[in-house]
Amino acid sequence: MNVRRRTLLAAGLTATGLAASGLLAPGATAATAAIPGSRDAAAGSHGFAEAGLPVNRTLGGNAWSDKPTGFAGVAAHGRAGTTGGAGGDVVHAVTPDQLRGFAKSPEPLVVILHGELVFPHYEKLVVSANKSFLGAGEGAAVVNAGFKLINVSNVVFRNFTVRDSYIPGDFEGKRPDNDRDGIQMDTCTHIWVDHMHFTRLGDGLVDIRKDCDNVTLSWNVFSDHNKALGEGWTSNVVTRLTLHHNWIRNTHQRNASLDNTAASHVYNNYLENISSYGMLGRNAALLVVEGNYFRGVRNPLHHQGPGGGLVARGNIFEECTGNTGQERGQSFDPAEAYNYELTPTAAVPALVRAFGGPLGGTEPAARRVITVALDGTGDFASIRAAVGAIPTNNPGPVTVLVQPGTYREPAVIWSDRRNITLAGATGKAEDVVLTNSEGLTLLVAADGSTVKDLTVTSDTPQNSTVLRTTGRNVSYSNVAVLNGTSG
Repeated sequence: MNVRRRTLLAAGLTATGLAASGLLAPGATAATAAIPGSRDAAAGSHGFAEAGLPVNRTLGGNAWSDKPTGFAGVAAHGRAGTTGGAGGDVVHAVTPDQLRGFAKSPEPLVVILHGELVFPHYEKLVVSANKSFLGAGEGAAVVNAGFKLINVSNVVFRNFTVRDSYIPGDFEGKRPDNDRDGIQMDTCTHIWVDHMHFTRLGDGLVDIRKDCDNVTLSWNVFSDHNKALGEGWTSNVVTRLTLHHNWIRNTHQRNASLDNTAASHVYNNYLENISSYGMLGRNAALLVVEGNYFRGVRNPLHHQGPGGGLVARGNIFEECTGNTGQERGQSFDPAEAYNYELTPTAAVPALVRAFGGPLGGTEPAARRVITVALDGTGDFASIRAAVGAIPTNNPGPVTVLVQPGTYREPAVIWSDRRNITLAGATGKAEDVVLTNSEGLTLLVAADGSTVKDLTVTSDTPQNSTVLRTTGRNVSYSNVAVLNGTSG
């Protein structure tokens, strides 16, 4: 197997050449008009053209390939690779009922999702084997639902968003009724998740559990959430997993958490603004972590527990604190399993920002006021989601206006947001309470921030800091600090 390190020119990412290269131009055509619930004969088709995906075009170099790179493309378990529903009928889902029915159908299907499919009550859609779920063009989304894969193989997810199943006030995801994952897979093989966006869900964005194998997650965006990616829930060491060219931003933990993996190949991912820990190998997990870019990440790379191994090479750590990937033990050589190309690490942020996630992009539009409320009347139900809705290096001042309630989450105003005002809506500090069970409750890292009319505390009294300031020219007005210190 060969590993080729791409030059900046091959990546299309010279300092001034990204916009001029034409790679930013929308390369996909709109998907063909669908008859709701219709079926099209599609012998041999993988459905990418029908969904309007820019496969085999110059858009993003190899960002839109027609097959997975990594362990999802490796022959194993009686399969030559991951093809999803290719060769089955192409079907069109424009309602939640249609998507539910297609997902559990026993036959191979290419399911093309059109528009936003909003579920009135959260549910995990049961998925059977040999399925492809493809968003049509721009704007496809599954809202307030997720996917559940149990002992199935050969499933593809591409080009849509899974969002907004968050239970207000349960940032930790510990309520008994909160198992609201974006994708949960148990004992599954040959799963490819590509160009997806997972955001503001209840529990984990993607959970890879109980002896899954041959999984690739590529070119996805994971944002504005607590637990991004978890792998494990088993003492067996069988899972082989590839994570490449994903963008993980404004999350807290599990970015990813990799427990007892037989082989985790993590390359060319961009992690930014992460408040607990980044990539973590646990116990017997074998990790190769190469060419990743970490910016503003606390504890970006670590391995803990008995056994296992970590090989870390060519990673960049910018404005990071804590553990930065001390190598330990022996790992594995991913080049013995499959061919792959390394993007130069310095080019990863621009490349992933340009081509990660579904068509149309995932970066928020500028706005002046963002409201947060636990009762569903605001723009968002968590402070983290509101901060995530502020563009990086935002052009003007933004106010995050928080309605009365107790917000149990670690909140951060990141350093790449400027002139942010975080304010309680009533003007009374006791009406808006920010609290957390992990220590630090509010970090203000952005220059020119203003915090006013709220309370910052901890669930239990402690001697440590609950409010920390690292930005310059930060002002506070009518802010109460309880059960801890500020600094």
